[in-house]
Amino acid sequence: MSRPTTHDWLVLQEGDRRRWGGDLRRAFIFRELAERSGATIGPGWSPAIVRAGLATASGPHRLPSLRRRRPLVASAESLGAPALHEVRRRAVPFALDVHDDPVAQFAAVGVSARAERLLELRAGFAANLNAFAWHVAPSATFAELTGLVPDRTILAPNGTDTSHVRPGPLPAEPTIGFISGAAPGRGIETLVEAARLVREQLPGVRLRLWLVATGESGRGYLEALGAELAADAWIRIAPAPYERLGEELAGATVLCIPHPANPYLDSAMPVKLFDSMAAGRPVVVTPRTETRAVVERADAGLVASGERAEDLAAALLTVLADPQLAARLGANGRAAAERDYDWSVIGDRLADELLLRADS
Repeated sequence: MSRPTTHDWLVLQEGDRRRWGGDLRRAFIFRELAERSGATIGPGWSPAIVRAGLATASGPHRLPSLRRRRPLVASAESLGAPALHEVRRRAVPFALDVHDDPVAQFAAVGVSARAERLLELRAGFAANLNAFAWHVAPSATFAELTGLVPDRTILAPNGTDTSHVRPGPLPAEPTIGFISGAAPGRGIETLVEAARLVREQLPGVRLRLWLVATGESGRGYLEALGAELAADAWIRIAPAPYERLGEELAGATVLCIPHPANPYLDSAMPVKLFDSMAAGRPVVVTPRTETRAVVERADAGLVASGERAEDLAAALLTVLADPQLAARLGANGRAAAERDYDWSVIGDRLADELLLRADS
């Protein structure tokens, strides 16, 4: 639904990077808002980009006779102190997408950081929450875990681009797939163990791990994992560039998200889940709260009975042994991705909410 707006907008969003889920959310979450409001686009969050965007958004008003109002700013990422200062000084910090709590995320996936760095992250996160009038969160459990104020929070789940990620032909050999950033605490080792158990009953099964290092520690982890699994010819580790994402995901018979038990991961709605659904493949997930809810609501896969490799293996075997079940679950996932979780659908609903609040 189109809704006119009387405000000038600056939307700060991801530029051309499409490396992992965070990049995709930052690129897509405010796209419909930007289009419908005629916003100035700032492709990033640096002080220079923010200053240039504010200069454009604050240019001559289309109705010069009206008293000039400061532009509204929607940012798909928290701002550093200099950029946030510019926004507060020259505009109205209106909507902030809060898709990560950096300190909680570090703890969840086992990334270490110096105490000074953690204090800096906490302070920057709090400053952004205080500055922006509205917070956009991917789930209610995430908003609660992060301490967002319910009356200032709008929910907008993660999603997928169903025009880009499309189903493809099934692989010749039964294949389990997992796409993720490379880091401990994401269940990768458990999935490898589960795949070994599956191979005891289905010897031809292969495992494809589409992993990308998200930092120096991730590169070290990825190198160590590659060395550990080098002798297993049935396991392939490779990146999945976004431009080939649909093609890569089609190389799996079933896609798995083996996240371990953790309050932060319970609150997450990983982008990989919705890309997997868009690929038309059944998904097998561990019983994380938000992930489980999506899978069960869409009837798009199976939820393992627990966290162990044996639990994952049992669910994977059920899907791999029943092609008709796999096809039905995959088709359900694709339908839900198109209907409920395409970025354009999510972004349009969010734009309605924000434009209503801006003009009320």
